[in-house]
Amino acid sequence: MSGLLCCAAAATGAGWIGASAPVAGNATPPAASPARAGQPGWYITGEYGLYVAFADVGLDVRWLTEEERPGLVRAIVEGRVVDEQATEPGYAHAARLRVRAPEVTLEYGAEPRDGADGAAPLHRTRIWAEPPTPEVDLAGHDSVFVFGDVHGEFDRVISLLGLAGLIDEELRWTGGDAAVAFLGDLFDRGNDVTRLLWFVYGLEREAMAAGGRIVTLLGNHEAMVLTGDLRYVAPKEQTIGELHGMSYETLFDPETSVLGSWIAAKPGLVRLEDLLFAHGGVSPAYVDSSLEEYQDTLETFIAEPLFTRWRDEAFLREYARETRLDTAQIYRRYDFFFGPESVLWYRDLVLTDTLGGHLDAVLERFGARIHVVGHTPVRTIRESYGGKLIAADLLDAAAEMLRLVRRRDGGWNRTVISLDGGTVTLDSAANPDA
Repeated sequence: MSGLLCCAAAATGAGWIGASAPVAGNATPPAASPARAGQPGWYITGEYGLYVAFADVGLDVRWLTEEERPGLVRAIVEGRVVDEQATEPGYAHAARLRVRAPEVTLEYGAEPRDGADGAAPLHRTRIWAEPPTPEVDLAGHDSVFVFGDVHGEFDRVISLLGLAGLIDEELRWTGGDAAVAFLGDLFDRGNDVTRLLWFVYGLEREAMAAGGRIVTLLGNHEAMVLTGDLRYVAPKEQTIGELHGMSYETLFDPETSVLGSWIAAKPGLVRLEDLLFAHGGVSPAYVDSSLEEYQDTLETFIAEPLFTRWRDEAFLREYARETRLDTAQIYRRYDFFFGPESVLWYRDLVLTDTLGGHLDAVLERFGARIHVVGHTPVRTIRESYGGKLIAADLLDAAAEMLRLVRRRDGGWNRTVISLDGGTVTLDSAANPDA
């Protein structure tokens, strides 16, 4: 079993960091943390630094303030405050709210200064008790917008959504029945991953209520963070965990964290109309699967204790003994998330132009006409294989967004929207067979 552990560590690289449990009570920041949190461009208040977890009595809520002030948090259900707590002066605040409901609105922030007029300018975030059930076969959307790997570039994402008329100035959904797909890798590299995740988490429900849809896929960086590989986490994001007194991966624990359980419930492979979405792409190892079979395997493997504990050699030995899984079965689970032919990691379709036969087999198997993927970076969103493959991961993350609009002949008009508002039509958009 130690050989398996070494293989796992080598395949993902050094840098496994052990998890730590959340501290109880108010989180006390390190002495140097106010200066670090005050770095230019490091926004930490509101959803930039919010952590919410499910607890026995209700919700564990932790938030940050720019100044050393008393904190205030409220839980609101159907317009009524059901719990309210104040915290001691500090930069990092924590409270346990006694509330149980399908939907809770949190108001949180700093209490007003003595003598200040009006109520404190509290932030608001809606929390749902259960993530939406993942759906892998979707229809009913003739206007589809696609992001590749956005890597925490919150400002760029909202700029592109605004340019497309999908959100208003208050970041509320205005896209009607349009669909937006994020092809995974919301995590890592960028400074505002936490804010981006909370934004997508809320926008998903708003779009659904209006007849639209947000499709969010698992990427390899989601799998990495959930399993404790933090090599690509930005220093500012790491600081959020430090201020809350916990490791970064604990912020997204699939068992307890609101965002963690939401992310862990995301699919890895989705067909929307005749568009097949994946983070890396469907490799020969998975071409014989169906959407449902792949999703069933994903849900089974990600729910196992093994998923978050690959770096724990003692656990691996004990888990294999108790479950009677042999080495091949353990490897199958590891390869599903981290192997080079994993749907989360596969690159060959983008890196070569000689896999047309395999791509045709993928499209036929999954009943699609176009495979849209991220993961493998390109300079600009581009298509290949006669328009059957679209690569959407950018070297400059979230600098562009893909717009697909259904034509009367059944094909898709394909337009790339840039941050400056410019648009480029992809070559095969005029091809009736594309």
